[in-house]
Amino acid sequence: MQKTINVEGMMCVKCEGRVTKALNALEGVEVIKVSHEENVAVVEAADSVADQTLVDAVVNAGYAAAMA
Repeated sequence: MQKTINVEGMMCVKCEGRVTKALNALEGVEVIKVSHEENVAVVEAADSVADQTLVDAVVNAGYAAAMA
């Protein structure tokens, strides 16, 4: 299932990498796109992956996040 996360605080490609790494560490998640210009992360996630799990991963990487 494709899910979009609004991410605040990303300023550059390096920030995109941090968010990508945090989300890729979750089982059942494949990152499709992370964009600091659009302030979003788009992932393909198994139905068993809760939205809050995705948000928590981004927050733990140092960014504000909410499901779109």
